[in-house]
Amino acid sequence: MKNLEVADLLDKLGSLVEANGEDRFKVIAYHRAATSVRNMDEDVEEIWKAGKLEEIKFVGSGIAKKIDEYLGTGRLRLMDTLQAKIPTGVPELTKVQGVGPRTAYKLSHDLGITNVEELRKALVEGRLNDEFGETVRASMLTGIEKLKSYERRMLLPEAEGVFERVRRYYADNGVVVGMAGSLRRGKSTVGDLDVLSSDKRAIGLLGALPGVAQRLESGPRRASVKLVEGAQVDVRVFEKNEYGAALVYFTGSKDHNIALRNIALDKGMTLNEYRLARKTGERIAGSTEEEVYAKLGLEFVPPELRENRGEIEAAVEKRLPNLVRADQLKGDLQMHSTWSDGSEELRSMAASAKERGYEYIGITDHSVSVRVANGLTMERFRKQWKDVDRLNEELKPFRILKSVELEIKADGTLDFEDEFLKEFDMVAVSLHQSFNQSGEKITGRILRALSDPEVNLLCHPTNRLIGRREGNPIDLKKVIAAARDNGKMLEIDGQPDRLDLDDVWAKRAIEAGVTLSIDSDAHSTGGLDNVDYGVLVARRAWVESKNVLNTRGLNEVLKTVS
Repeated sequence: MKNLEVADLLDKLGSLVEANGEDRFKVIAYHRAATSVRNMDEDVEEIWKAGKLEEIKFVGSGIAKKIDEYLGTGRLRLMDTLQAKIPTGVPELTKVQGVGPRTAYKLSHDLGITNVEELRKALVEGRLNDEFGETVRASMLTGIEKLKSYERRMLLPEAEGVFERVRRYYADNGVVVGMAGSLRRGKSTVGDLDVLSSDKRAIGLLGALPGVAQRLESGPRRASVKLVEGAQVDVRVFEKNEYGAALVYFTGSKDHNIALRNIALDKGMTLNEYRLARKTGERIAGSTEEEVYAKLGLEFVPPELRENRGEIEAAVEKRLPNLVRADQLKGDLQMHSTWSDGSEELRSMAASAKERGYEYIGITDHSVSVRVANGLTMERFRKQWKDVDRLNEELKPFRILKSVELEIKADGTLDFEDEFLKEFDMVAVSLHQSFNQSGEKITGRILRALSDPEVNLLCHPTNRLIGRREGNPIDLKKVIAAARDNGKMLEIDGQPDRLDLDDVWAKRAIEAGVTLSIDSDAHSTGGLDNVDYGVLVARRAWVESKNVLNTRGLNEVLKTVS
């Protein structure tokens, strides 16, 4: 599928058009079309071959012609023209959070800065002090550091995809391998992939893995390669009676392992990647993880909790949480349809959710001021509700909640008045504009929204996009307190580049008594799977089913949001 490739092309066109100072509506059109193509489950190349590009939402004849040219020739003349009109450094500079296309144009054209390293030096040396304010300069420096960090890491789906490719390759050769490292712990980004096996053939086979760009190391117990996409894969082999100890060790985290080794020492034992043993060398455990934890006098610690954030003490006292599971979710309270920026019809989203065993969903299409997402007016919402009523009658007892992702505007007011909001089953709020405001001002906007009696849920609270945009500098302590005091809920958004709230703040939220909602933020039926990543965040945050709104049945949910 070339969906991501075409979507990235359209996004790049939008940025180039903006950098050249063209009409903002043209910029919005490219980004809308990019989002639509990116969210599709269908293969854009197959749609192109069928001559049906204009049936894709937000793809009009002009954009369809550009996609046709690109898929037919592998190039786009407009892209070449636009790139020729702007300085060569603009595309690289726009990768830095806080540097938009026009700022990048100024940096490159007017100030002669053509790459990220030159920008960093200019900022550090003070050469941009007269051009940009202190806050903007600090934001650029932070963005540069984040870019360097994230360029070496993968989002969860990408890392899972690489591991699954490795696993299938080995399975085809009769070898069983297991996942370890930060991927097994469910971290939001993953560096190198750690793969374990008890089959010695795994070492020799790694070099022939399809997609290997460089062989880094090969020994009796360890082999490492670099893949063409940049990921490093480390394969280690252990005896069967060592495998459990190895899985503990290489799953990590480092701090969790240190705490385990200290417990072993206190008990007169030693723990390493091969075994738990007495100081005399006598093996005590090592075949399974469960055996290792049990011999240390601990409850088994789920991989997601292994960060040395209190799990050791809880395991000693046998009070680890009963972590929430994806199969406990009875609904999904944030998703989008073609009414706003989704790529599939309301019926399709509802039918797919029902097939998953859900009792209900919330269709939270955007409100009117989010123009780039085709936000709905009051009149359009009322038209949508007629479709919702028909589908609810057809699909009952399954229920589509009449919901909205309501915009918190720059001045802190909401897109709609309370009188209209009373007509919704559920009201979620979020921010998609004026991110350049101070943290204090953005926090104030959120607090004002959470005090509104008709608001139920705050979506993706910090608005981060992992690797692309740092979260808004809001005071999350105040936001959590406001949610608690006003009886509102906070969301863990399962989109892999959001995962917002993160695990640290989600844990603080439930400790404060705030109820969470774990949602997909799906824009297509395939996106419904995003909840699995939201559940991973929740498990890392010690969340149990009792802490989550959408583990509850329909009647209880309606009672909670009424």
